[in-house]
Amino acid sequence: MADRIERVAPSRLIGRKPGLATACLALSLFAGSVQAQAREPLGVNVQGLIAAGRELSPALRAAALESEAAAARASGAGALDDPVISDSYQYYKDPGVFSAHTIMVSQAFPLWGKRNLRREAAQAEVDAARGREQAARDELDEKIKVAFAQYSVLNRSVAVNREVQEIARRLRTATETRYAQGGGDQAGAIRSQGEETSAKLELTRLEGERNATRARLNTLIGRRADAPLADPQDLGRPVTMVPAISVLVDRARAANPTLSSQSAAVSAARTRSTLADKAWYPDITVAAGPLIQTNNRPVGFAATIGLNIPVPWGREASGQREAVANVGASQHRYNAVLLDIEGSLGEAKARLDAARQTAALLRRESLPQARATLRAVLAAYGQGRGDLAGAIEAEHRIHDVELAALRADLDERVSLAAIERLIGGDL
Repeated sequence: MADRIERVAPSRLIGRKPGLATACLALSLFAGSVQAQAREPLGVNVQGLIAAGRELSPALRAAALESEAAAARASGAGALDDPVISDSYQYYKDPGVFSAHTIMVSQAFPLWGKRNLRREAAQAEVDAARGREQAARDELDEKIKVAFAQYSVLNRSVAVNREVQEIARRLRTATETRYAQGGGDQAGAIRSQGEETSAKLELTRLEGERNATRARLNTLIGRRADAPLADPQDLGRPVTMVPAISVLVDRARAANPTLSSQSAAVSAARTRSTLADKAWYPDITVAAGPLIQTNNRPVGFAATIGLNIPVPWGREASGQREAVANVGASQHRYNAVLLDIEGSLGEAKARLDAARQTAALLRRESLPQARATLRAVLAAYGQGRGDLAGAIEAEHRIHDVELAALRADLDERVSLAAIERLIGGDL
């Protein structure tokens, strides 16, 4: 609505009621404030990181320049060769025959559609370069998605470990209280302190991994490793429904940039094979220029026309064999890429299904059971019943289950990122 209001000419607002103009201005300002609030700090969500990576990544810039270089080559692929200027001098001893200079400008003209074939082959190479550029962008997107998922999971793991550290502290307090009341031993109190220390060490390790992942994210988007990055807040909802393998393969055939690049390479090889076949066909060379005699007679004119003779000395035949081999090689590369994509899609889909089932079981069954066990054990231990080993085991159990659920979430995100790269777009 703000866009519609901004397109209204100021002169059309003159003469209207002040309340309407004021309302329009207020709505415009409100829309601007909403857009300003939408600009979140870098690192909060994966969309901002992907946008930054596409803008700042030197690898993507290099791929874009390679595509530009291929396009520049294609623009002159069908051009004629440079003309040749020559000066021939004819000298005669007979005084009755005058010597002369013949200055000729010659130009070769390829026939039989050779120039068009050169343009088609060069354009196919441009398509291949653009496919490689798109593949590099999709690969970078996948790396950013995976790194962000790791960053988010590690951030949540730190929060889980802080909760475990708090549980360990409560367990230590209960142990010390029980020991002070004569209901425990000194070894139990020392062991509870050791559990709290272990939780602190694990927290330090997780924070170190989180910092390392933050550094990797920064370098992926073309920033310094130590550049500031906000804590992740929005991992985004995962795709609920993933199509069958056959559907994913069809989408990959239509949109995977690596496959498109290989298809363009096949087209270029076939065009060059046709061009090699036409090397047996002669081309024409036309030349013309002034004829200048040494007796100061009026300047004459000379013109020639020539055809090259494709002699079977092996050059054309070897070019044909090379072109045929290149066609076969490019076709096999295409088939290899397609098989690799199908296999990778099958693996990613299987890992995705397993990760989702694992996460569902852990959160639906294992985690509630572990929490209930921990509450019961801590309550009993605080009342002087039960032993320290059971309490520690219950603490470890809930910690392990929560971290396993987070690892399953990470596996799901990694698999989704791989599938989206392979099919050439978002699910």
